[in-house]
Amino acid sequence: MSKDKEEVLDEELEELEQEVGEHREAIEAINQYVDEDDMGELSFKSVLGGDILGSKFFLKQILFVVFCVVLMLLYTANRYSSQQDAILIDELRTKLQDVKYNVMTQSSELMNFTRQSNIEKLLRQTNDSTLHNPTTPPYLIKTDGENPEPVIIEEEPEEEGEPTV
Repeated sequence: MSKDKEEVLDEELEELEQEVGEHREAIEAINQYVDEDDMGELSFKSVLGGDILGSKFFLKQILFVVFCVVLMLLYTANRYSSQQDAILIDELRTKLQDVKYNVMTQSSELMNFTRQSNIEKLLRQTNDSTLHNPTTPPYLIKTDGENPEPVIIEEEPEEEGEPTV
């Protein structure tokens, strides 16, 4: 029986050695892809000296780092552009308000100049004009449906003492 047990134990030992050998091959394959010294020696001196830029980890991540730098540049450019637009908008609002005030001033001056009393004053000051206030009431013009020429109906001016209704 001891020979049978020894044979069984030898067979199990051989099987275990085969499994260990397979596991060693797997571990070696993994170690090829994963280097324990991937970051190198990480110290303040290596970061400032630029040694970290040559490490395998950094070389694997170089595209991500470039992508992050590009995003930072775009973010900064966008912020600068939006600030310039905000400054321009404020300047244009100020100019618009000034123009509105000028238009209001000019329209009020025009309204003041075009009042009937101011026009009459100007006409009185210049003797060149033949314009004056009418003393007779306006005429009523009636047209016949058959005759297209207007017919002017003159009203007699009323005496100055009688009020008109």
